Amino acid sequence: MNDPEYDILSAPTRVGRLEDLPGAAQRDEFLRLLPKLRDIANRDRNFAVAFASSIPGEGTTTVAAQFAIAAAQSGANDRVALVDGHLDNPALHELLGVDANPGVFEVCNEGVPIRQAIQGTELENLDLLSAGQVSSGSGYLNTLRFREVIAELSREYGLVVIDCPPLASGHGSTHLPEEEAMTVLVVEASSTNREVIEGARHELRLMGARTVGVVLNKRRFFVPSFVYRRL
Repeated sequence: MNDPEYDILSAPTRVGRLEDLPGAAQRDEFLRLLPKLRDIANRDRNFAVAFASSIPGEGTTTVAAQFAIAAAQSGANDRVALVDGHLDNPALHELLGVDANPGVFEVCNEGVPIRQAIQGTELENLDLLSAGQVSSGSGYLNTLRFREVIAELSREYGLVVIDCPPLASGHGSTHLPEEEAMTVLVVEASSTNREVIEGARHELRLMGARTVGVVLNKRRFFVPSFVYRRL
């Protein structure tokens, strides 16, 4: 960001950490999502994508992180902001080796400026807004401010990626309507049944979210992966 109001406060990271994350070997597959989402958004940059799942354990955090890393490494020279909206079970700060707070909670509920909360990572053009320290016994989030934060980041970054909590958790404060972000549903292959998936899509529709597609995660290739890419 060129505006001095958005100076990045980088936290120390561990060299090589990103290559050790779950899903790193499939990063090329995550990168294949980027042009498809650009086509859906009808723009090359300055848009937001939210990743959500029906139930816990489907790998949404891994997918969101690896997609953001792949986009940052794509050579497009666009800066990517990764946002941890999984307030009840945040993990992105641990995956990327940065501070847990301040983050989304402090920015939305306590008035901390974005420039003081967003952190640099090992990649020069990938920044993280962690979940922050949710007050004990309070899952409340100022959702209006959260939407404003995503809008601000979308103006400053080429891509904003949001890790959302599963729909079954009942925590919908960081799910966004379609005019503010596209939503991609993450589904664990050979595990989550159709009824659960349809229930999640219905709940997202009630929230005004636009589900633009599904990522089939944890798929086991019974034939070589390059064959699937040609089907």
